[in-house]
Amino acid sequence: MKKRKLFYFSVSLLAVLIFIAIFAPLLAPYDPQFTDISQKLQLPSKIHKLGTDHMGRDVLSRLIYGTRLSLMISGLITVVTLCISFPIGILAGWFEGKLDKIFLWIVNVFMAFPSFLLSMAFVGILGQGIGNIVIAVSAIEWIYYARILRNTVSSVKQQEYVQAARAIGASPFFIIRRHILPFVFKPVLIAALMNIGNIILMISGFSFLGIGVQPNISEWGMMLNDAKPYFRRIPGLVLYPGLAIFITVLTFNLLGETFDNKGIKKLWKN
Repeated sequence: MKKRKLFYFSVSLLAVLIFIAIFAPLLAPYDPQFTDISQKLQLPSKIHKLGTDHMGRDVLSRLIYGTRLSLMISGLITVVTLCISFPIGILAGWFEGKLDKIFLWIVNVFMAFPSFLLSMAFVGILGQGIGNIVIAVSAIEWIYYARILRNTVSSVKQQEYVQAARAIGASPFFIIRRHILPFVFKPVLIAALMNIGNIILMISGFSFLGIGVQPNISEWGMMLNDAKPYFRRIPGLVLYPGLAIFITVLTFNLLGETFDNKGIKKLWKN
């Protein structure tokens, strides 16, 4: 019952976030890039519900557009990493041998370093920009999905019905499509949902450090970066984007937890 309530709660939060992202142009009271120096660092009022930043930009509008950008980038990264990891992970788990050894060696190399630091290094090399962030994070994150896929396929292919299909001459493509793929979607879905929160934290972290999106783009991490000098004067400039990041990450983590099962943790550890 508790798990079901958490599921409905997280789905409701996600629905709200998606609604905000889709209808951002209608919900935002102002253009998030519109600057009015005469209105800078305003406290919340009827005109600006959450106040304005150091350039006179409406904080609420920037938060709303930040929701759209964060979901768009994290979703795009997730799609790219899954497209890369599915064929590699399945092939490594099915054929094993030299291919599997090479894959495990790559996994060990990547796992030796925190993913945030590796992604940050890639972003530093490629430079600022949404496209470069997608490339840099995808180049690191695919390894985690591929690892789950490899472990799942390696386990499932030992089952008797898979061995029977191989004995009667069924092709690897047929066996993978018919008997393997149905078992890999759930663990990968759980990992993807829980990892979206980590990706959003990465994106915000890059922007906070000044190596993420361009400075003029409405993004939560960039809002935190801009607000640093004014934190004591107007705490809300830090509180609002920080709260948005917290709620979004919590939403995806809760959603992943409601799908969780005993096997997923074992697959992460193996």
